[in-house]
Amino acid sequence: MLRLGATLSGDKLSIKCLGKDFTVDAKGNIISDCHVNIWVTVPLLNYIIHCAGNDLTGKWVTFRELSKEKIWDSYFEHKFEKPLKQIADIYPDLLEDMIHIFGGKQVEKSYSSDISLVLYPLPKVPMLICYSKPEEDLESKLNVFFDSSAGDNLNVDLIYSLCGGLLTMFEKIKSRHIQP
Repeated sequence: MLRLGATLSGDKLSIKCLGKDFTVDAKGNIISDCHVNIWVTVPLLNYIIHCAGNDLTGKWVTFRELSKEKIWDSYFEHKFEKPLKQIADIYPDLLEDMIHIFGGKQVEKSYSSDISLVLYPLPKVPMLICYSKPEEDLESKLNVFFDSSAGDNLNVDLIYSLCGGLLTMFEKIKSRHIQP
């Protein structure tokens, strides 16, 4: 279970996903206190089956470097980074709160950002979110990085799926807890 960063108790495998415990039984049933949806279950089950178990390198790379496909990079930027940046621009404190809700942690500022947070969608698939607040005539900036080993531990398509699910959860939290 070291390969996955998980624990085994009887016939149940427990693994941290988005900072919450997800338990998978021998039949593939998933139980969690967190909402279980397709954006999480498909990547989680694939991670359990296919994760190479490579140790984290500590080297952060962009989604483009991870995917090596231009089309995925622009789609990732358009469907994940830009909407996440919009949330951060309007509610920068909410971004930090949501990261903590999902088991992330604030880290030393990276890449000249004001906020640097690491989130673990899965134990061996961390992501670094770097946000720079707007200044005078400069627009804000948000970049997402992944440990260079992430693509070996989970297929890039599924990393994208996890990020889409994460964004959906962020948007739901924002709409429930913030009154315009």
